[in-house]
Amino acid sequence: GQFFVMMSPQEVLQGGSQRSIAPRAHPYSPKSEAPRATRDEKRRAQHNEVERRRRDKINNWIVQLSKIIPDCSMENTKSG
Repeated sequence: GQFFVMMSPQEVLQGGSQRSIAPRAHPYSPKSEAPRATRDEKRRAQHNEVERRRRDKINNWIVQLSKIIPDCSMENTKSG
């Protein structure tokens, strides 16, 4: 790679003592954790909703099948 100096030669030789660099608050820190937690909560809530709908569909099909099949009632399916 290349290295560029953005100071005059005199400043480089003097060590650039008058030049100040602002310190980093959190060096190399990724994005804050708050948005990630919010995103995870939204994903979890969405997943729970999808799974609830899936279970409801399955249960509705079981009820419909129990009405169609002769001699099949919900009491018989509960007892085995």
